Amino acid sequence: MPRVLHTADWHLGKRLHDFWLLDEQREALDRLADVVARERPDLVLIAGDLFDVPVPQVRALQLWERAVARIADELGVPIVVIPGNHDQAERIAMNARMARHAGLHVLTDLAAAHLPVRVGGVDVFGVPFHKPPHVRAVANAAADVAADVASPSTDDGAPAAADDLRQMDGLRHVDDLGDVDYDAAMDWILHRARRHRTPSVPSVLAAHAFVEGAGQEPEGEEAILVGGAGGVRPGTFHGFDYVALGHLHRPRTLEGPAPVRYAGSLFPYAFGEPNEKSVTLVDLPEGGGAPTEIRAVPLPARRQVRIVDGKRFAEVIEEGRATRADPDRAARANDYLLVRVQDRDPIDHALARLREVHPHALLEQPVIDVRTEGRRLSGDVRTIRPEDAFLDFYESVYDAQPSELELEILRAVLRGDDVVIDDVAPDDGPPRDAPPENAPRTAEAPTDAPRNPSGEEPA
Repeated sequence: MPRVLHTADWHLGKRLHDFWLLDEQREALDRLADVVARERPDLVLIAGDLFDVPVPQVRALQLWERAVARIADELGVPIVVIPGNHDQAERIAMNARMARHAGLHVLTDLAAAHLPVRVGGVDVFGVPFHKPPHVRAVANAAADVAADVASPSTDDGAPAAADDLRQMDGLRHVDDLGDVDYDAAMDWILHRARRHRTPSVPSVLAAHAFVEGAGQEPEGEEAILVGGAGGVRPGTFHGFDYVALGHLHRPRTLEGPAPVRYAGSLFPYAFGEPNEKSVTLVDLPEGGGAPTEIRAVPLPARRQVRIVDGKRFAEVIEEGRATRADPDRAARANDYLLVRVQDRDPIDHALARLREVHPHALLEQPVIDVRTEGRRLSGDVRTIRPEDAFLDFYESVYDAQPSELELEILRAVLRGDDVVIDDVAPDDGPPRDAPPENAPRTAEAPTDAPRNPSGEEPA
């Protein structure tokens, strides 16, 4: 009985606002590999969004190489992957023909999506992420090829076959396909794929798409849904034993002619996403047909992604210190937190103070009261002393009187005296390596200049 491990939305190289998630992703992939070692699936199917950006950083590529080596090489379980809307298909397809011999099948060609790849006793139809204009181009190109290779003397039906390639399930011409009609575009692809099914072999369709009724697209995700359009109907996926989807980060199964399921992401990639992540195991009968079992296997994470709301800043700090002091709860202090405080007054050095107790926290202060009318200087400019004007301004800003040192500096400045503020004790003269007083100065790079002009993230 073939067994498929369905996963998706790895988003390797992802950032959660200020924080890189590479360590969390490495741990999640280690747990996934442990599931593969324990459950022994016949293949691992990744339904898109392997990386978070089209050109992933080196450490994200290293995570991918490490996962492939563990699963395909060490454990001997083949991997099938399709690109999602975050991936650049041409980039992840590099060396795909050689990788296939090592058990890594990268399916990126939309024009070949109707042809299955038989892996682990299962026919996998891999449909990479696409937009309707891509389908129009593929359909017309396929029809042109069919017309070119046809010979009227040997195949009188060739023109009709070429025209059939431009039809969407025989209903309307592919040139009429709208730019956001994702359902019709998917229907054209799957109409071709169903013709290449072998009924006696289990069939799995892998796609990266938004399906109607599946819920909201993830926060920070490049939206497929535009103005309510862009969804694929669950019924469009008929004719396959199991439909393995990627794009939505919450695991869920949708009602349809076959089980249609999102596996969800490896880790919560947005505040508000649930922390319960998993991979899906699918057991299929040898001769094809509905799965005998579909079950989720949890991937527990060391850190959670949480929102702390409805508290005052001082309360958050106090609770954070208590959490760090409690051995049973200390690990929770290192969670990724979005802290929304109720304070209405400005908070001095708020983020730095918060990260002393919660190093992976972000801070939101939705409402800050500021005085719309401050104290204004009044009087006659001819009679107001500069010192009095400064004192009035200082008190309006700090609600306090300046210190004696501040007053002394102010008065020295007003007298025109040279003011030198230096914490270092004076010595008898300039440093031995100091330039002469009248020597020309050379420009120096600022101390905060970036050390890596290429912009490459730290390894």
